[in-house]
Amino acid sequence: MKRLKIILKENQTLHEMMIGIVFANMILLLATPLAKDTRSALCGVATGCALALFFVIHMAVTVDDAMCLDEKGAAAVMRRQMIVRYICVCAVFAAAVYFKIANPIFLTISIITIKAGAYLQPTVHKILNRDGVK
Repeated sequence: MKRLKIILKENQTLHEMMIGIVFANMILLLATPLAKDTRSALCGVATGCALALFFVIHMAVTVDDAMCLDEKGAAAVMRRQMIVRYICVCAVFAAAVYFKIANPIFLTISIITIKAGAYLQPTVHKILNRDGVK
């Protein structure tokens, strides 16, 4: 838990990716009125956003763990933790579909915003680190 706090406090790239994920999900929220059931779409976006944020934090911790190991051990840890994330997303998706809580399309798109967060990270970095007058 202490290591997680350190990673969350010091990893600027992680913060920038999280901002990108939240921004992408805010854009996705604009499309929720187009869904048949708006409440289900909103729940899908909220659940997907939370899951994407959890995944990016989990990946940062996993990479930090892997950096302390040799090549073979690091590959094994990364593979095992990727499977954990995959099982987690499958369980959330299955629960959302079974209980009809969240719109599966919005949930899927919202989880995929983790990619948008990665692509937006350099732009967020530039915006947050402006020096003013150049």
